[in-house]
Amino acid sequence: MKNVLLLAVLFLALISGTHAQSTLHVGVRSGLQMSTIKQSDLLSELTPKADYNYGNTTAAFAELDFGSNFSVQAELGYAARGFRYDLQEDVKIGDFEIPLGGRADFRFNTLEVPVLFKAKSGQDAVRFYAQVGPYVAYNLNSKLTARTTGIINIKLFETNIDLDAINYNRMEVGALAGAGMEINTSFGRIFLDGRYQYGFTANADIPVVQETFRSRGISIQAGFGIPLN
Repeated sequence: MKNVLLLAVLFLALISGTHAQSTLHVGVRSGLQMSTIKQSDLLSELTPKADYNYGNTTAAFAELDFGSNFSVQAELGYAARGFRYDLQEDVKIGDFEIPLGGRADFRFNTLEVPVLFKAKSGQDAVRFYAQVGPYVAYNLNSKLTARTTGIINIKLFETNIDLDAINYNRMEVGALAGAGMEINTSFGRIFLDGRYQYGFTANADIPVVQETFRSRGISIQAGFGIPLN
């Protein structure tokens, strides 16, 4: 992970040195992420359908502008990814149906290093952009929380998951794509964007049925950057 970040910084420094008109912004972003996993049809038949889980995504970034229409942005961030299984069943007592069920929330605390290429258009003050690029992520740890649902919501238990014991692949490679808008002011740059995250690497390999699953996510975040030159 440190080597990936170093390469991203060196890449920005190299292209910055070759373009005298480039401008470097540094800043932070934060927002909400909805994440889940992509299951095969067979795995979906063996387990409940994986639903979205919600968490925070936060990062520090450096964005290098090349004129007004193109930039490259490298980030070092944290993302609370995961998914959940909902088990729901109604019990009929006389003329009444009582909803009973449970929910299992899986949470993965993840470090990620994206490098995004951004194409921009618009006026100097307000610009719109599309962005795409690869990312590398590392799952630090994981937690499972079980709750009852229905009439009463009670947390049954919460436990840490030993990712190494279940042969979980901590390293992940994927891609990000999205769009947003930025407002340029005299003191810095404010932006808001949405992103779609697609994991290429199989997070887990289930040997009995030879099935895998991969991460997916949608996020929306706001950020602020200040120019350094």
